[in-house]
Amino acid sequence: MWVKPEEILVPGAFWNAEQTNKYFILQQRHGHGKNKTNITSILVRTLDTVLDTKPPPYRILHQTPNSEVYYLVACSLTQKEILQDWDWIAKNLMHTLFNFDNEDQVTEFVKCKIESLVADFKRSKDSSEDSESQTFRLYSYRFHRIFDMPEQEKLVNFYSCSYWKGSLPRQGWLYLSVTHLCFYSYIIGKETKIQIRWTDVTELETINSFVFPDSIQVCTRQGQFNFSMFVRKSDTFNLMTQLANLAMKQLMDEESFREDTDLLYKLSKNVPKKASVLKRDMDARAQSEAFRSTFRLPADEKLDGLTQCALWTPYNKRQSKGILYLSNNYVCFKSKVPRLVDLIIPLREVQVIEKASTDTQSHAGEKSILFTMKHKASFLFTQVEDREFLSQKLSELLGRTSAPKSPLEDASSLCSSSNSFILLESGDDDKHHKRNQCDGILHQPLMELYALPVHGDILETETEKEKEWTKHFEEFGRGMTIYRTTDTTQLILRGVPDKLRSEIWLIYSGASNELANHAGHYADLVEAAVLKKCQSNEEIERDLHRSLPEHPAFHDELGLNALRRVLCSYACRNPHIGYCQAMNMVASVLLLYCSEEEAFWLLVGICERLLPDYYNRKVVGAMVDQNVMDELMEKHLPKLHAHLVKLNMIGMICLSWFLTLFLRQAYCKHLKFFDKLDYISFFFCCKV
Repeated sequence: MWVKPEEILVPGAFWNAEQTNKYFILQQRHGHGKNKTNITSILVRTLDTVLDTKPPPYRILHQTPNSEVYYLVACSLTQKEILQDWDWIAKNLMHTLFNFDNEDQVTEFVKCKIESLVADFKRSKDSSEDSESQTFRLYSYRFHRIFDMPEQEKLVNFYSCSYWKGSLPRQGWLYLSVTHLCFYSYIIGKETKIQIRWTDVTELETINSFVFPDSIQVCTRQGQFNFSMFVRKSDTFNLMTQLANLAMKQLMDEESFREDTDLLYKLSKNVPKKASVLKRDMDARAQSEAFRSTFRLPADEKLDGLTQCALWTPYNKRQSKGILYLSNNYVCFKSKVPRLVDLIIPLREVQVIEKASTDTQSHAGEKSILFTMKHKASFLFTQVEDREFLSQKLSELLGRTSAPKSPLEDASSLCSSSNSFILLESGDDDKHHKRNQCDGILHQPLMELYALPVHGDILETETEKEKEWTKHFEEFGRGMTIYRTTDTTQLILRGVPDKLRSEIWLIYSGASNELANHAGHYADLVEAAVLKKCQSNEEIERDLHRSLPEHPAFHDELGLNALRRVLCSYACRNPHIGYCQAMNMVASVLLLYCSEEEAFWLLVGICERLLPDYYNRKVVGAMVDQNVMDELMEKHLPKLHAHLVKLNMIGMICLSWFLTLFLRQAYCKHLKFFDKLDYISFFFCCKV
């Protein structure tokens, strides 16, 4: 690899001359090649292992016979590559250099020629954005050579650190790849090499003890490994945790790692470029997953960028500072003060985005952007960093946003067959009835068809809750663009009225986005799934009559058919999961308060986004939570825990609780209604 000519004052230190001619020297660094046992090689290898800057093992120097100054013109990780550069010099430069009479002219010509080669390489490198830096290529080469890794094994990142072997630290390098954690140290002839598969890791934690100060401890079935003296310990630990989780997920799903090229290169200019393409991929994955989890967005939504700004909140007439997040279909805001205010703006509901007019009294207006929605509401963001760039980016995304496909997208909020969603702006009256016109699909909650008598204190409580929520909607808005504040959390803790459960669940779980983005998809699934003969459908048929048999809605075919369509459609949509026991219980409760299509998308959200490891053949997520509960019971309720262990009933009881989301325990058989269902609303709304 050609490099910009750089002066070398002591060319022979730690280097052997392999080939020479009148104007160039090809050198190999001590400690590489065949002779590694002499004292010089041992010393050089020790220095190269400990120091943060490791030179490539091969290089080419330029010098003239009467000059004591040498210039570095090429370096390489492999002998094959450096010999190619040496041959190029012999064929393309040497015959020209012999024609010069002045040695200074020779040096100037060589420097100009090498600089032109470097410039050409940089231009080709810029056109290929996934090229790695020379430093990363060096460490990747050493990682594969030292640990004899196949070419397919990709290095993610490397860190300088110490490994505690006994009571003494050994300074070296930690290599993190997609499937392995490796460490290498070479100190005065003593080599330390550690190679651990991520799937063998049982525990990762940061510790700070007298024996292992400020360390990362890696536990496997074979023992413990302690690493310390990191420059950025938190970054290292986060990446190790991410890689370990990724390896376990691949093991469970039996899938290999695939780079997500859409995440690598962002159009937003505030996304830094990392040395490693894979490290940038992992960072982007983590950021996008956190973004989707925070705002409950669809699984294919990817974070494009973020910026500092403030949101004007009309309910208290103040500006709340926070971060504006941008993706292809959503603009989201999160305040710096936790849970003070969050906001989600689907671009499908935006009418126009414009720069706010300048305020003559201050400079606030110069950095403001105004969102005007189709339902005439507006949202003002102030103190926006680099407003010009953000405005251009938003206009580009808004231009790519497809037109609404259904009446659902023409309104400020969801249109519900149970009248739990109020349309602030709608078109013709018949638009409401055009969604999912498919024979047999139930367009209203079963609770309305099988209404149970509610009176006395319960009726009074429900009426009071409805008044509180109506007042809250008037002040903070309604639908997807509602201001999500601590007031909302407190209101949920006091209870959600039955008539509003569908609306609240859909909005705060993120299922409303799936419903809006996939108009008519459920009807297509129903048509394809119900008559399909497969193992999942057979299992569903066996469990239908065991789905909340206490409720009259599931005593006749209307409720059972609706439940059958929802479960069979989901099994058809996601054959990897298909049908898992306890899904029937969850779906039956959803059907009581939601229309059939709404219940389907809520089930999708629960199984694929909110509890992705619960409902599959291995129910890993539920088993992990069961073990956590087992430990908590042993710690806080030791007598009860000991009794259940004696009866061998913990696994039998707890697994059913988690898989059914405690819904069966919330149902009051003697009153025929759900007495404590607000924890489900809290689960949807508050991410717990």
